[in-house]
Amino acid sequence: MSNDGLTRRSFLKVAGAGAATVAFPTVLLSCGQSTTTPPSTSGKPKPGSISMFISKDTAHPQEQAQLLDMIKQKFESQFHGSTFTYDTYASADEELTKLETAAAARQGPDIFEFGSTLVPTAYATNAFEVITNDLWDRVGGKKIFFAPQLTMSGPSPDKLIAIPETANPFAFLYNKKLFQDAGISRTPTTWNEFIETAKALTNPAAGQWGVAMAPADGFDPWHKIWLFGIQKGVDLMDKTGKKGLLDSEGVVTACAFWLDWMAKFKIASRQNATFKGADETKAFATGKIGMSVMTGPGGIVSFDKSPVAGQYAYTTGPTVPYGMSSMPSAGKPAQGFVSGQYLTIFKYSKNKDLAMELIKIIVTPEIQYQFFNLRKQQPVVLETFNKYAELKQTPWDAFYQAELKAYPTPFFGSWGQLEVVLGQAINKMAAQVGVSGSYNMDDLRTALKQANQQLQASINS
Repeated sequence: MSNDGLTRRSFLKVAGAGAATVAFPTVLLSCGQSTTTPPSTSGKPKPGSISMFISKDTAHPQEQAQLLDMIKQKFESQFHGSTFTYDTYASADEELTKLETAAAARQGPDIFEFGSTLVPTAYATNAFEVITNDLWDRVGGKKIFFAPQLTMSGPSPDKLIAIPETANPFAFLYNKKLFQDAGISRTPTTWNEFIETAKALTNPAAGQWGVAMAPADGFDPWHKIWLFGIQKGVDLMDKTGKKGLLDSEGVVTACAFWLDWMAKFKIASRQNATFKGADETKAFATGKIGMSVMTGPGGIVSFDKSPVAGQYAYTTGPTVPYGMSSMPSAGKPAQGFVSGQYLTIFKYSKNKDLAMELIKIIVTPEIQYQFFNLRKQQPVVLETFNKYAELKQTPWDAFYQAELKAYPTPFFGSWGQLEVVLGQAINKMAAQVGVSGSYNMDDLRTALKQANQQLQASINS
Protein backbone atom coordinates (compact mmCIF):
# COMPACT_ATOMS: atom_id res chain seq x y z
CA MET A 1 0.00 0.00 0.00
CA SER A 2 1.17 3.52 -0.74
CA ASN A 3 1.69 5.58 2.40
CA ASP A 4 0.32 8.75 0.82
CA GLY A 5 -3.23 7.44 0.85
CA LEU A 6 -5.94 7.06 3.47
CA THR A 7 -6.47 4.07 5.75
CA ARG A 8 -9.85 3.24 7.23
CA ARG A 9 -8.55 4.04 10.72
CA SER A 10 -7.08 7.40 9.71
CA PHE A 11 -10.14 8.39 7.70
CA LEU A 12 -12.44 7.62 10.60
CA LYS A 13 -10.20 9.78 12.75
CA VAL A 14 -10.11 12.79 10.44
CA ALA A 15 -13.59 12.57 8.95
CA GLY A 16 -15.28 13.34 12.24
CA ALA A 17 -18.91 14.12 11.50
CA GLY A 18 -19.17 11.74 8.57
CA ALA A 19 -17.61 8.74 10.25
CA ALA A 20 -20.90 7.50 11.63
CA THR A 21 -23.00 8.11 8.55
CA VAL A 22 -20.85 7.50 5.48
CA ALA A 23 -20.73 4.04 3.94
CA PHE A 24 -17.11 3.08 3.37
CA PRO A 25 -16.16 0.90 0.39
CA THR A 26 -14.44 -2.41 1.00
CA VAL A 27 -11.22 -1.29 -0.66
CA LEU A 28 -10.16 2.10 0.61
CA LEU A 29 -6.82 2.41 -1.13
CA SER A 30 -5.29 1.49 -4.42
CA CYS A 31 -2.26 -0.68 -3.89
CA GLY A 32 1.13 0.16 -5.26
CA GLN A 33 2.85 3.44 -5.80
CA SER A 34 1.07 6.22 -7.64
CA THR A 35 3.00 9.23 -8.81
CA THR A 36 1.45 12.58 -9.46
CA THR A 37 2.75 15.63 -11.25
CA PRO A 38 1.95 19.08 -9.83
CA PRO A 39 0.61 21.83 -12.08
CA SER A 40 3.25 23.67 -14.05
CA THR A 41 4.01 27.33 -13.49
CA SER A 42 4.35 28.44 -17.10
CA GLY A 43 3.12 27.75 -20.61
CA LYS A 44 -0.38 27.34 -21.98
CA PRO A 45 -1.90 23.96 -21.09
CA LYS A 46 -3.05 21.47 -23.69
CA PRO A 47 -6.79 21.18 -24.38
CA GLY A 48 -8.69 18.84 -22.09
CA SER A 49 -11.83 18.32 -20.06
CA ILE A 50 -12.19 19.80 -16.57
CA SER A 51 -14.76 18.54 -14.07
CA MET A 52 -15.72 20.25 -10.81
CA PHE A 53 -17.69 19.04 -7.78
CA ILE A 54 -19.49 21.92 -6.07
CA SER A 55 -22.18 22.59 -3.48
CA LYS A 56 -25.71 23.02 -4.80
CA ASP A 57 -27.15 26.47 -4.18
CA THR A 58 -30.68 25.44 -3.22
CA ALA A 59 -31.66 29.06 -2.54
CA HIS A 60 -30.60 30.28 -5.99
CA PRO A 61 -30.48 27.26 -8.35
CA GLN A 62 -31.19 29.20 -11.56
CA GLU A 63 -28.70 31.90 -10.67
CA GLN A 64 -26.05 29.28 -9.91
CA ALA A 65 -26.63 27.67 -13.30
CA GLN A 66 -26.36 31.08 -14.94
CA LEU A 67 -23.07 31.81 -13.19
CA LEU A 68 -21.58 28.44 -14.06
CA ASP A 69 -22.58 28.98 -17.68
CA MET A 70 -20.67 32.30 -17.63
CA ILE A 71 -17.61 30.52 -16.26
CA LYS A 72 -17.95 27.75 -18.84
CA GLN A 73 -18.16 30.18 -21.76
CA LYS A 74 -15.21 32.22 -20.51
CA PHE A 75 -13.08 29.13 -19.95
CA GLU A 76 -13.90 27.39 -23.23
CA SER A 77 -13.38 30.57 -25.27
CA GLN A 78 -9.94 31.07 -23.76
CA PHE A 79 -8.90 27.43 -24.11
CA HIS A 80 -10.23 26.23 -27.45
CA GLY A 81 -10.93 22.52 -27.56
CA SER A 82 -11.33 22.30 -23.79
CA THR A 83 -14.59 21.58 -21.95
CA PHE A 84 -15.93 22.28 -18.47
CA THR A 85 -18.51 20.15 -16.66
CA TYR A 86 -19.69 20.07 -13.07
CA ASP A 87 -21.68 18.02 -10.59
CA THR A 88 -23.24 19.17 -7.32
CA TYR A 89 -23.73 17.94 -3.78
CA ALA A 90 -26.62 19.01 -1.56
CA SER A 91 -25.47 17.82 1.86
CA ALA A 92 -22.39 17.40 4.01
CA ASP A 93 -22.78 13.62 3.75
CA GLU A 94 -22.64 13.77 -0.06
CA GLU A 95 -19.64 16.05 0.12
CA LEU A 96 -17.80 13.75 2.50
CA THR A 97 -18.73 10.57 0.65
CA LYS A 98 -17.33 11.94 -2.61
CA LEU A 99 -14.15 13.01 -0.87
CA GLU A 100 -13.69 9.62 0.77
CA THR A 101 -14.34 7.53 -2.34
CA ALA A 102 -12.21 9.73 -4.60
CA ALA A 103 -9.30 9.68 -2.15
CA ALA A 104 -9.56 5.92 -1.83
CA ALA A 105 -9.84 5.15 -5.55
CA ARG A 106 -7.58 8.03 -6.64
CA GLN A 107 -10.18 8.92 -9.21
CA GLY A 108 -12.50 11.89 -9.09
CA PRO A 109 -13.24 15.42 -10.27
CA ASP A 110 -10.32 17.69 -11.16
CA ILE A 111 -11.56 20.37 -8.76
CA PHE A 112 -13.41 19.92 -5.46
CA GLU A 113 -15.25 22.78 -3.81
CA PHE A 114 -15.25 22.39 -0.02
CA GLY A 115 -16.78 24.37 2.81
CA SER A 116 -14.21 25.78 5.22
CA THR A 117 -14.84 23.25 7.99
CA LEU A 118 -14.17 20.29 5.67
CA VAL A 119 -10.83 21.59 4.37
CA PRO A 120 -8.97 20.06 7.38
CA THR A 121 -10.45 16.64 6.55
CA ALA A 122 -9.53 17.08 2.88
CA TYR A 123 -5.99 18.02 3.86
CA ALA A 124 -5.65 14.91 6.02
CA THR A 125 -6.38 12.65 3.03
CA ASN A 126 -3.23 13.89 1.24
CA ALA A 127 -5.29 13.75 -1.96
CA PHE A 128 -5.03 17.43 -2.90
CA GLU A 129 -2.25 19.56 -4.29
CA VAL A 130 -0.38 21.90 -1.99
CA ILE A 131 -0.58 25.32 -3.64
CA THR A 132 3.02 26.50 -3.87
CA ASN A 133 3.99 30.17 -4.06
CA ASP A 134 4.50 29.80 -7.81
CA LEU A 135 0.97 28.44 -8.18
CA TRP A 136 -0.46 31.21 -6.03
CA ASP A 137 1.24 33.66 -8.39
CA ARG A 138 -0.69 32.13 -11.29
CA VAL A 139 -3.96 33.37 -9.80
CA GLY A 140 -2.54 36.71 -8.68
CA GLY A 141 -0.86 35.78 -5.39
CA LYS A 142 -2.18 35.40 -1.85
CA LYS A 143 -2.33 39.18 -1.56
CA ILE A 144 -5.44 39.39 -3.74
CA PHE A 145 -7.59 37.66 -1.10
CA PHE A 146 -9.06 38.63 2.25
CA ALA A 147 -6.28 37.53 4.58
CA PRO A 148 -8.58 35.79 7.11
CA GLN A 149 -9.87 33.40 4.42
CA LEU A 150 -6.36 31.98 3.92
CA THR A 151 -6.28 30.83 7.55
CA MET A 152 -8.58 27.92 6.59
CA SER A 153 -6.70 27.03 3.39
CA GLY A 154 -4.32 24.70 5.21
CA PRO A 155 -2.61 23.99 8.54
CA SER A 156 0.27 26.41 7.92
CA PRO A 157 1.28 29.03 5.31
CA ASP A 158 3.48 26.51 3.49
CA LYS A 159 0.82 23.78 3.39
CA LEU A 160 -2.20 25.44 1.82
CA ILE A 161 -4.39 23.25 -0.40
CA ALA A 162 -7.48 25.45 -0.80
CA ILE A 163 -7.96 28.64 -2.80
CA PRO A 164 -10.75 30.89 -1.44
CA GLU A 165 -13.79 31.15 -3.72
CA THR A 166 -16.49 32.94 -1.70
CA ALA A 167 -16.91 34.02 1.92
CA ASN A 168 -19.83 33.69 4.30
CA PRO A 169 -19.17 36.34 6.97
CA PHE A 170 -21.43 36.84 9.96
CA ALA A 171 -22.89 40.10 11.26
CA PHE A 172 -25.44 41.33 13.80
CA LEU A 173 -28.94 41.74 12.31
CA TYR A 174 -31.55 44.04 13.84
CA ASN A 175 -34.96 45.57 13.10
CA LYS A 176 -34.52 49.35 12.89
CA LYS A 177 -38.24 50.06 13.24
CA LEU A 178 -38.59 48.06 16.44
CA PHE A 179 -35.54 49.81 17.87
CA GLN A 180 -36.99 53.21 16.98
CA ASP A 181 -40.43 52.35 18.40
CA ALA A 182 -38.76 51.32 21.68
CA GLY A 183 -36.68 54.50 21.81
CA ILE A 184 -33.40 52.58 21.49
CA SER A 185 -30.81 54.64 19.65
CA ARG A 186 -27.94 52.16 19.24
CA THR A 187 -27.22 48.46 19.05
CA PRO A 188 -25.60 46.72 22.04
CA THR A 189 -21.84 46.35 22.31
CA THR A 190 -21.81 44.10 25.38
CA TRP A 191 -23.88 40.98 26.07
CA ASN A 192 -25.27 42.64 29.21
CA GLU A 193 -26.59 45.45 27.00
CA PHE A 194 -27.88 42.85 24.57
CA ILE A 195 -30.04 41.21 27.24
CA GLU A 196 -31.43 44.56 28.41
CA THR A 197 -32.13 45.67 24.83
CA ALA A 198 -33.85 42.38 24.04
CA LYS A 199 -36.05 42.71 27.13
CA ALA A 200 -37.10 46.19 26.02
CA LEU A 201 -38.05 44.82 22.60
CA THR A 202 -40.00 41.83 23.92
CA ASN A 203 -43.80 41.94 24.06
CA PRO A 204 -45.18 38.38 24.11
CA ALA A 205 -48.79 39.59 24.01
CA ALA A 206 -48.09 41.17 20.63
CA GLY A 207 -46.05 38.18 19.44
CA GLN A 208 -42.92 40.34 19.49
CA TRP A 209 -39.57 39.05 20.77
CA GLY A 210 -36.17 40.57 21.37
CA VAL A 211 -34.28 37.85 19.57
CA ALA A 212 -34.75 34.70 17.52
CA MET A 213 -32.56 31.60 17.78
CA ALA A 214 -32.24 28.17 16.18
CA PRO A 215 -31.13 25.64 18.83
CA ALA A 216 -32.62 22.67 16.93
CA ASP A 217 -30.36 23.34 13.94
CA GLY A 218 -27.49 20.99 13.13
CA PHE A 219 -24.94 23.82 12.89
CA ASP A 220 -26.23 26.89 14.73
CA PRO A 221 -25.52 25.63 18.26
CA TRP A 222 -21.78 25.27 17.79
CA HIS A 223 -21.67 28.61 15.97
CA LYS A 224 -23.05 30.45 18.99
CA ILE A 225 -21.14 28.48 21.64
CA TRP A 226 -17.91 29.00 19.73
CA LEU A 227 -18.62 32.78 19.57
CA PHE A 228 -19.34 33.12 23.29
CA GLY A 229 -16.31 30.98 24.06
CA ILE A 230 -13.74 32.74 21.90
CA GLN A 231 -14.83 36.16 23.19
CA LYS A 232 -14.18 34.89 26.70
CA GLY A 233 -11.00 32.97 25.87
CA VAL A 234 -12.71 29.59 26.26
CA ASP A 235 -11.72 26.77 23.88
CA LEU A 236 -13.92 23.87 22.76
CA MET A 237 -10.85 21.67 22.21
CA ASP A 238 -7.33 21.89 23.56
CA LYS A 239 -4.53 23.36 21.45
CA THR A 240 -3.33 19.95 20.26
CA GLY A 241 -6.71 18.80 18.97
CA LYS A 242 -6.36 15.62 21.03
CA LYS A 243 -8.67 16.51 23.90
CA GLY A 244 -12.23 17.77 23.89
CA LEU A 245 -13.26 20.46 26.38
CA LEU A 246 -17.02 20.40 25.90
CA ASP A 247 -17.62 19.51 29.54
CA SER A 248 -15.44 22.34 30.88
CA GLU A 249 -17.04 24.99 33.08
CA GLY A 250 -16.43 27.66 30.44
CA VAL A 251 -18.34 25.74 27.78
CA VAL A 252 -21.14 24.85 30.21
CA THR A 253 -21.52 28.57 31.01
CA ALA A 254 -21.57 29.51 27.31
CA CYS A 255 -24.27 26.94 26.57
CA ALA A 256 -26.35 28.04 29.55
CA PHE A 257 -26.19 31.68 28.47
CA TRP A 258 -27.66 30.82 25.07
CA LEU A 259 -30.38 28.54 26.45
CA ASP A 260 -31.26 31.24 28.97
CA TRP A 261 -32.48 33.49 26.19
CA MET A 262 -35.58 31.29 26.29
CA ALA A 263 -35.47 29.89 29.81
CA LYS A 264 -34.28 32.66 32.15
CA PHE A 265 -34.36 35.99 30.31
CA LYS A 266 -37.43 35.07 28.23
CA ILE A 267 -36.33 37.26 25.33
CA ALA A 268 -36.91 34.46 22.78
CA SER A 269 -40.10 32.50 22.33
CA ARG A 270 -40.15 28.92 23.60
CA GLN A 271 -41.28 28.01 20.08
CA ASN A 272 -37.69 28.70 19.05
CA ALA A 273 -36.73 25.45 20.77
CA THR A 274 -37.68 23.60 17.58
CA PHE A 275 -36.28 26.22 15.19
CA LYS A 276 -33.65 25.52 12.58
CA GLY A 277 -31.79 28.20 10.64
CA ALA A 278 -34.49 28.68 8.01
CA ASP A 279 -37.12 29.08 10.73
CA GLU A 280 -35.10 31.84 12.39
CA THR A 281 -34.84 33.65 9.07
CA LYS A 282 -38.59 33.35 8.48
CA ALA A 283 -39.31 34.63 11.99
CA PHE A 284 -37.18 37.73 11.51
CA ALA A 285 -38.86 38.37 8.15
CA THR A 286 -42.23 38.78 9.90
CA GLY A 287 -41.05 42.05 11.45
CA LYS A 288 -41.71 40.74 14.97
CA ILE A 289 -38.13 39.97 15.96
CA GLY A 290 -35.73 42.63 17.24
CA MET A 291 -32.35 40.99 16.71
CA SER A 292 -30.60 37.96 15.22
CA VAL A 293 -27.05 37.11 16.26
CA MET A 294 -24.18 35.96 14.04
CA THR A 295 -26.21 36.01 10.84
CA GLY A 296 -24.95 35.62 7.28
CA PRO A 297 -26.18 37.41 4.15
CA GLY A 298 -28.33 34.48 3.00
CA GLY A 299 -31.60 36.01 4.22
CA ILE A 300 -31.29 39.30 2.34
CA VAL A 301 -33.28 38.15 -0.69
CA SER A 302 -36.11 36.93 1.56
CA PHE A 303 -36.06 40.03 3.78
CA ASP A 304 -36.38 42.35 0.81
CA LYS A 305 -39.61 40.59 -0.18
CA SER A 306 -41.10 40.52 3.32
CA PRO A 307 -42.73 42.87 5.88
CA VAL A 308 -39.26 43.74 7.19
CA ALA A 309 -38.11 45.16 3.83
CA GLY A 310 -36.43 48.53 4.37
CA GLN A 311 -36.59 48.09 8.15
CA TYR A 312 -33.53 45.95 8.86
CA ALA A 313 -29.80 46.52 9.02
CA TYR A 314 -26.59 44.63 9.71
CA THR A 315 -23.85 45.86 12.00
CA THR A 316 -21.19 44.55 14.37
CA GLY A 317 -22.41 42.62 17.39
CA PRO A 318 -21.50 42.53 21.09
CA THR A 319 -18.00 41.40 22.04
CA VAL A 320 -17.83 41.88 25.84
CA PRO A 321 -18.93 38.64 27.57
CA TYR A 322 -22.03 38.52 29.74
CA GLY A 323 -21.35 39.53 33.32
CA MET A 324 -18.19 41.45 32.40
CA SER A 325 -17.51 45.15 31.84
CA SER A 326 -14.61 44.60 29.45
CA MET A 327 -13.16 41.81 27.36
CA PRO A 328 -10.80 39.49 29.27
CA SER A 329 -7.16 39.40 28.21
CA ALA A 330 -7.56 35.93 26.68
CA GLY A 331 -10.67 36.92 24.72
CA LYS A 332 -10.91 37.91 21.07
CA PRO A 333 -13.39 40.45 19.59
CA ALA A 334 -14.75 37.92 17.11
CA GLN A 335 -17.84 38.59 15.01
CA GLY A 336 -17.78 35.12 13.53
CA PHE A 337 -15.51 32.40 12.28
CA VAL A 338 -13.81 32.23 8.89
CA SER A 339 -16.42 30.64 6.68
CA GLY A 340 -16.85 30.16 2.97
CA GLN A 341 -16.23 27.93 -0.02
CA TYR A 342 -12.81 26.84 -1.25
CA LEU A 343 -11.43 25.30 -4.46
CA THR A 344 -8.94 22.45 -4.35
CA ILE A 345 -7.10 20.54 -7.09
CA PHE A 346 -7.34 16.77 -6.88
CA LYS A 347 -3.84 15.31 -6.74
CA TYR A 348 -4.74 12.55 -9.22
CA SER A 349 -6.21 14.86 -11.85
CA LYS A 350 -4.73 14.54 -15.33
CA ASN A 351 -5.46 18.17 -16.16
CA LYS A 352 -4.04 20.17 -13.25
CA ASP A 353 -2.78 23.01 -15.43
CA LEU A 354 -6.24 23.52 -16.93
CA ALA A 355 -7.72 23.27 -13.44
CA MET A 356 -5.49 26.14 -12.31
CA GLU A 357 -6.62 28.19 -15.30
CA LEU A 358 -10.28 27.58 -14.47
CA ILE A 359 -9.70 28.66 -10.86
CA LYS A 360 -7.89 31.74 -12.15
CA ILE A 361 -11.06 32.69 -14.05
CA ILE A 362 -13.27 32.09 -11.01
CA VAL A 363 -11.21 34.49 -8.87
CA THR A 364 -11.21 37.33 -11.40
CA PRO A 365 -13.07 40.41 -10.09
CA GLU A 366 -15.62 40.09 -12.89
CA ILE A 367 -16.67 36.56 -11.94
CA GLN A 368 -16.36 37.29 -8.23
CA TYR A 369 -18.84 40.13 -8.70
CA GLN A 370 -21.31 37.72 -10.29
CA PHE A 371 -21.25 35.56 -7.17
CA PHE A 372 -22.57 38.65 -5.40
CA ASN A 373 -24.83 39.91 -8.20
CA LEU A 374 -26.53 36.60 -8.92
CA ARG A 375 -26.24 34.60 -5.69
CA LYS A 376 -25.74 37.24 -2.97
CA GLN A 377 -22.46 35.69 -1.90
CA GLN A 378 -19.51 37.65 -0.57
CA PRO A 379 -16.49 37.83 -2.92
CA VAL A 380 -13.06 37.06 -1.49
CA VAL A 381 -10.92 39.00 -3.96
CA LEU A 382 -10.17 42.51 -2.68
CA GLU A 383 -10.04 44.17 -6.09
CA THR A 384 -13.70 43.28 -6.59
CA PHE A 385 -14.63 45.72 -3.82
CA ASN A 386 -12.67 48.50 -5.54
CA LYS A 387 -14.34 47.90 -8.91
CA TYR A 388 -17.92 47.51 -7.70
CA ALA A 389 -18.96 50.17 -5.19
CA GLU A 390 -22.20 48.47 -4.09
CA LEU A 391 -20.16 45.80 -2.35
CA LYS A 392 -19.29 48.34 0.34
CA GLN A 393 -22.74 49.88 0.57
CA THR A 394 -25.52 48.98 3.00
CA PRO A 395 -26.09 46.21 3.99
CA TRP A 396 -22.90 44.74 2.56
CA ASP A 397 -20.59 47.21 4.28
CA ALA A 398 -21.23 45.37 7.57
CA PHE A 399 -20.19 42.07 6.03
CA TYR A 400 -17.02 43.63 4.65
CA GLN A 401 -16.08 44.74 8.15
CA ALA A 402 -17.15 41.41 9.64
CA GLU A 403 -14.93 39.58 7.18
CA LEU A 404 -11.94 41.53 8.46
CA LYS A 405 -12.83 40.48 12.03
CA ALA A 406 -13.36 36.78 11.39
CA TYR A 407 -11.30 34.23 13.30
CA PRO A 408 -10.42 30.72 12.12
CA THR A 409 -11.71 27.61 13.80
CA PRO A 410 -9.02 25.08 14.79
CA PHE A 411 -7.58 23.19 11.82
CA PHE A 412 -8.49 19.76 13.21
CA GLY A 413 -10.23 17.01 11.24
CA SER A 414 -12.11 16.08 14.43
CA TRP A 415 -13.80 19.49 14.46
CA GLY A 416 -16.58 18.07 12.31
CA GLN A 417 -17.43 15.53 15.00
CA LEU A 418 -17.38 18.30 17.61
CA GLU A 419 -20.00 20.22 15.63
CA VAL A 420 -22.29 17.20 15.56
CA VAL A 421 -22.07 16.10 19.21
CA LEU A 422 -22.31 19.64 20.59
CA GLY A 423 -25.32 20.29 18.39
CA GLN A 424 -27.02 17.11 19.60
CA ALA A 425 -26.46 18.09 23.24
CA ILE A 426 -27.97 21.55 22.73
CA ASN A 427 -30.85 20.11 20.66
CA LYS A 428 -31.74 17.90 23.63
CA MET A 429 -31.60 20.72 26.18
CA ALA A 430 -33.56 23.11 23.95
CA ALA A 431 -36.30 20.52 23.64
CA GLN A 432 -36.49 20.45 27.45
CA VAL A 433 -36.95 24.23 27.46
CA GLY A 434 -39.58 24.02 24.75
CA VAL A 435 -41.68 21.61 26.80
CA SER A 436 -41.27 23.01 30.32
CA GLY A 437 -39.93 26.53 29.86
CA SER A 438 -36.76 25.68 31.78
CA TYR A 439 -33.90 23.19 31.92
CA ASN A 440 -31.87 21.51 34.61
CA MET A 441 -28.20 22.51 34.92
CA ASP A 442 -27.28 18.98 35.99
CA ASP A 443 -28.89 17.68 32.80
CA LEU A 444 -26.88 20.21 30.78
CA ARG A 445 -23.63 19.11 32.42
CA THR A 446 -24.50 15.47 31.78
CA ALA A 447 -25.35 16.13 28.13
CA LEU A 448 -22.08 17.98 27.58
CA LYS A 449 -20.10 15.28 29.40
CA GLN A 450 -21.62 12.64 27.12
CA ALA A 451 -20.92 14.80 24.08
CA ASN A 452 -17.31 15.18 25.12
CA GLN A 453 -16.99 11.42 25.61
CA GLN A 454 -18.30 10.88 22.07
CA LEU A 455 -15.87 13.43 20.74
CA GLN A 456 -12.96 11.88 22.64
CA ALA A 457 -13.82 8.41 21.36
CA SER A 458 -13.72 9.76 17.81
CA ILE A 459 -10.36 11.44 18.41
CA ASN A 460 -8.89 8.28 19.95
CA SER A 461 -10.23 5.85 17.36
